[in-house]
Amino acid sequence: MGHDQLFKTILEGLLRDFLELFFPEAAARLDFDTLRFLGKEVFANVPEGEVREADIVARLETRDGEPELILVHVEVQAEHRGDFARRMFEYYAVLRLHYHLPVFPIVLYLRGGPHSRLAEYREELFGQELLLFRYHSVALARLPAEEYVGTSPLGAALSALMSLEKSRDRARLRASMLERVVGSELDEALKYLLVNVIETYFVLSGEDAERYRRLISRKEYRAVQEVELTWADKLMEKGWEKGREKGREEGREAGVIEGKRETLSRQLSAKFGPLPENVLAKIAAIGTASELDTYLDRLVAAISLQEMGLGE
Repeated sequence: MGHDQLFKTILEGLLRDFLELFFPEAAARLDFDTLRFLGKEVFANVPEGEVREADIVARLETRDGEPELILVHVEVQAEHRGDFARRMFEYYAVLRLHYHLPVFPIVLYLRGGPHSRLAEYREELFGQELLLFRYHSVALARLPAEEYVGTSPLGAALSALMSLEKSRDRARLRASMLERVVGSELDEALKYLLVNVIETYFVLSGEDAERYRRLISRKEYRAVQEVELTWADKLMEKGWEKGREKGREEGREAGVIEGKRETLSRQLSAKFGPLPENVLAKIAAIGTASELDTYLDRLVAAISLQEMGLGE
């Protein structure tokens, strides 16, 4: 699973947790019993003919007064890009026109991103402002990991991408992240995804890594130690599968090359008679399928082994 897809899957499973973590006032006004994720085909006709897919689009009712339907739109961005504000506005416009519902737009930056929690897109003409569009922004790298690790399983996992400037004990912080996730009541699939985030984005080295190994060897961190061992087993299994697949590919390629060598030798013998040992040795030394194809193509018009480039 790619990393963009990893975070999209997590947000679909934990959208309520995400909103309660970063937008508690808005979350308190939403009825999550009515949550329904929408399809993304609406973005096939965005301006300029580009085909795009929104990451997360959900429809919910509000709790205030008469229930009102709204959309929550979340985009996951690896890093900040200069044209992203316009892109967020285009998503908003298409969603608004298609569903005729208010939209709560959010972008989640995995790296970098602005300091402000409210971003803007503006359009002007003849020195006058024609359009002001605002959307919410969560830049994980701008947030202190220490403040989020104890909030929720999702907060603990996302803290792996947050700032460590205030973290004096990274080994204990990492152990706390995993402990919060492993000890939660989430289903095993979501736990695995959150562990994936921590294992991928919060890697220790040197003295921190050694201290971490000593720390999780204690009895109180037995659950963390078990998940680390399970993760290591999965990595080994994944590596073994990749190695096995690579072996298959190499075997298939070797089979193709050997088959082409046999074809070349047979056709040369049919055209020029029994092949000398030195010619057979040269054929055996041809190491790629493309080189063998060149000789096979040359065979059509060649009148001698010398012209083939295989004679003395």
